[in-house]
Amino acid sequence: MDTDIVVIGGGVAGSAFAARMGAAGFGVIVLEREAAYRDMVRGEAMVPWGFLEAVELGVADAIMGADGRSVITRMVPYGDSLTVDAAQRRASDLTEVVPGAPGVIAVGHPELRSALADAAESAGATVLRGVRRSSVQAGSHPTVRYQRDGRIGELSCRLVVAADGKFSTTRAALGVDMHSTVPRVKLTGMLVDDGGVWDRRVTSIAVDGRNQYIVIPRAGNRLRLYVGRRVDDPEPLTGPQSIPDFLDAYRTPIFPDSDRLAESTPAGPCAAFSMCDSWTDTPVVDGAALIGDAAGWSNPLTAQGLSIGLRDARMLAEALLNDTTWNPETLSSYARERAERMRRLRFSTALTDLVSGFGMVDRTARRSRILAALAERPELGSALAAVHSGPWSIPEDAFASDILMTLALA
Repeated sequence: MDTDIVVIGGGVAGSAFAARMGAAGFGVIVLEREAAYRDMVRGEAMVPWGFLEAVELGVADAIMGADGRSVITRMVPYGDSLTVDAAQRRASDLTEVVPGAPGVIAVGHPELRSALADAAESAGATVLRGVRRSSVQAGSHPTVRYQRDGRIGELSCRLVVAADGKFSTTRAALGVDMHSTVPRVKLTGMLVDDGGVWDRRVTSIAVDGRNQYIVIPRAGNRLRLYVGRRVDDPEPLTGPQSIPDFLDAYRTPIFPDSDRLAESTPAGPCAAFSMCDSWTDTPVVDGAALIGDAAGWSNPLTAQGLSIGLRDARMLAEALLNDTTWNPETLSSYARERAERMRRLRFSTALTDLVSGFGMVDRTARRSRILAALAERPELGSALAAVHSGPWSIPEDAFASDILMTLALA
């Protein structure tokens, strides 16, 4: 046997897991496809509950030391139903959501991945970058074959961990099935230099007419902007005109200094992707386990991806450390916890989407009725808080399926 664990994918989940298991004294080899991490146009906001996962994994210092990292402390509910001043008066304090978490951590995805890969190596793991064409044979004696620098390598191990993202070839090779919701929205994102126009303390999810906005500020005048439109919108933000059209979408009165914001300079690619949830019922098979996006993801609307990946890394590591026999039965605690966690997060995101009313016919009237129902019965909206405080911080009955129906019919 060449090592205890082979991790396929050196992203957030894979590297954080490797750091934890390496620190525990296990042999870990990480196979990462990219020689240098690139802008993925997503995965740049860590909500407060995810920061506590980083602390438990021992990687919080690495994250806080990543280049360009900033801390967002306020969430302002900008939108077409409020003036700018009124929205700012309703800002929520993100420093008080989870004790020990300073707020929402904003950091570029390439910088975050690099910091965590370095942390894994410092903990004793081996990280091989520039790996191509890996293939897996799971079962009682797992092996991984891979190509790197024109050479073929083969590793035997006790466990293969698939952490190779949404389009995981390892997951496909293992025959693991996925479930997905039908996307309603396509989100377009771009990193820009706004010259410091936007308040670096503030994040926002907002709606104005046909557009849904997500704004995530970073250090150094960098700002991650998103615009969502319904998948059936006749003017999607794609094609050669996508960058100017994308920036023009920010000429909206719902934001302060919106005209100046729309004059921001592109600082990265402009790319679009569909908004949906996806999950698997079998994140553990004989000889292999899936974590991060390879095991399924949350709708990006509520920025749960980084926190989910870190929680996956911690829960799988704990299951492995609690039992010297590694098989689907001994790792079932990870599978059960993940299934319920993802169910709750799907609910919280669906509730957030419903309350925003984005894309609804007669949105203003329907949203008014939903907000009135929440004012009369605030317990119906309890799961909204799970977005920042975590899926286990809210009582189970807050995630009852009939709540969504009650509000939708309000």
